[in-house]
Amino acid sequence: ELVSCRPSSIRDDECATEAIVTLGLRLWRRPLVVEEIQELVELAGGAAETLTDFYSGLEFALARLIQSPHFLFRAELGEEGESANEQRRFNDYELASRLSYFVWNSCPDQILLEAAATGALSTEIGLIEQTERLLSSPKAREGIGGFFEDYLNLWKLKKVRKDSNSFENYSGDLPQDAGQETLRLLEFLTFDEQSDFREMMTTQASFINPLLATIYRVPAPDPDGFAYVEFSEDNQRSGVLTQASFLSMHAHAIHSSATLRGKAVRTVLLCQDIPIPPVSVDTSIPEPSPEQQTLRERVAQHLTDPTCAGCHKLTDPIGLGLENFDAIGSWRTLDHGAEIDPRGELDGVEFNNPQALGSAIANHPKFSLCFLQKLASYAIGRTLSDGELIWLETLHERLEYHQHRALPMIKELINSPLFRGAGQPQ
Repeated sequence: ELVSCRPSSIRDDECATEAIVTLGLRLWRRPLVVEEIQELVELAGGAAETLTDFYSGLEFALARLIQSPHFLFRAELGEEGESANEQRRFNDYELASRLSYFVWNSCPDQILLEAAATGALSTEIGLIEQTERLLSSPKAREGIGGFFEDYLNLWKLKKVRKDSNSFENYSGDLPQDAGQETLRLLEFLTFDEQSDFREMMTTQASFINPLLATIYRVPAPDPDGFAYVEFSEDNQRSGVLTQASFLSMHAHAIHSSATLRGKAVRTVLLCQDIPIPPVSVDTSIPEPSPEQQTLRERVAQHLTDPTCAGCHKLTDPIGLGLENFDAIGSWRTLDHGAEIDPRGELDGVEFNNPQALGSAIANHPKFSLCFLQKLASYAIGRTLSDGELIWLETLHERLEYHQHRALPMIKELINSPLFRGAGQPQ
């Protein structure tokens, strides 16, 4: 299936060359140079003579291609510009791989490799054309889904475990299903609605299955799988902040955690740092008592103790706004018999329920910038350097023009020097 020619003998270097050139281009994502082709043809021919079979010999060349660092790693070296002051840029084949792995989370297809061969990706029109083609493919939904999984750390759901004795609706399928809900919603907002990406914090729409419907205490929209649903105002569900993925991932096995949830808002959604507590500090929270029933009452000590307050004032007032959700994301109004107070404050903006907290995050000046920063880091495969942050500011200035929609910002990013430019070789 991989060889287009028919060998005329046990050792047919011409047919082997044709196969190796074709396979090498797809596997190494660039054309093989003459010396590489000759080495592989000799390997295939020698093995074919020893094994008395053309295809068995070619298998060794294929194994060599697959085991090579050129297959296992993506080389991004770039080329010198025409002038000394011009920034180094990736060549067309490097750019083809960077584009494909960003948008499709997979290797370039034949059309993209052909565009690289003609030099089309070196032109703005050619790069835009291929970007549009890749984004219009169904593969883009899965590929950009890879970014959203990375952006919200959804891979951590694999480690989520809850006490089944404490939660009658808990199932071992919850972490996987909860992650699917979040990814389906973000795909819907990005590709189907092409809406403002900040709606991920405020929308009352989602995609749930019977298990999640049970946890959310709503009728299942489809008895057999995931389906679209719109939550009512009194359900208090709005955006990823109130989904089981976020709520269960940032909680303990039995109890909720204002600190973990507040920290996630700061670090994941606003790209802010929270200092690591000193080793000698006691981070435990008092057990419930008649005097301290709710979590708000029990964490009050952390907010007044000078040793703890520096960090906890950054996290707990946020996380307490989500206290109406237990450790798996079910709604509750009481904590150990006492009424929960969800009021809180985020950098000067007060809120009185989870929906208002979601709006406060969506409108926070750091939220959009953080989203773009993580999108850019995902696209280029590393943390942005200080010198590259200027391009991030440029992209940020384009948000209003594009109405905060993700797809146009992805296109802007791809066509920017941040994506196309290469640093000095290391």
